[in-house]
Amino acid sequence: MSAATREPGARAGFNLVEFSTRRRVTVAMATLTFVLFGLIALRDLKVNLLPDLSYPTLTVRTDYTGAAPAEIETLVTQPVEEAVGVVKNLRKLTSVSRTGQSDVVLQFAWGTTMDQASLEVRDKMEALQLPLEAKAPVLLRFNPSTEPIMRLALTGKTASGNDADAVRRLTELRRYADDDLKKKLEPVEGVAAVKVGGGLEDEVQVDIDQQKLAALNIPISTVVDRLKQENVNISGGRLEEGSQRYL
Repeated sequence: MSAATREPGARAGFNLVEFSTRRRVTVAMATLTFVLFGLIALRDLKVNLLPDLSYPTLTVRTDYTGAAPAEIETLVTQPVEEAVGVVKNLRKLTSVSRTGQSDVVLQFAWGTTMDQASLEVRDKMEALQLPLEAKAPVLLRFNPSTEPIMRLALTGKTASGNDADAVRRLTELRRYADDDLKKKLEPVEGVAAVKVGGGLEDEVQVDIDQQKLAALNIPISTVVDRLKQENVNISGGRLEEGSQRYL
């Protein structure tokens, strides 16, 4: 048998077991310290489903009352995207064009100084030329705790198997939600915005008399082309009188 030898001057490696055995008081005090800090953190640490984080996201919102989505996209959304698309640390750019409103969402890289990013976006917006009827763009900071937390559903009774009655009820519910319920909810304290979705919106249906078309020798394609020519998407503004709204 041979015993392990160590050359003179060589340093032995750190032995945790030996250190813990020789320094029992030190190890015990360190352990108690860690346990104490853990208990304090457990008591004071707050748990939040939606913590207050500074998300690196900005939203450029522009209101253009009475304008259709196609006009919003061409006259507002696209110019805004071109103006702010060169801001530093921008990672993703998305947009939503709806009737009377444009939202351009800018997502920045984590760690971006949002105050500086906001200043850069504002500088780009000041040099932007928008339609005179459009309001000045508003810069919004994204916060997940301000996301919608309440959804309301409207239902109505219809005759069983009666499709025409179901269509009528859906149209009435949509009209009620837009013209009545939305106006009552928007002034409520704490409500930031009210959005309506679903249902059926008013539309114009054109019924074709095939016999008359055949008698006049007019092809159906001619009727379709004429309807497309007359269906011009032009904003005529909005007039409100009492509880009535005219577009």
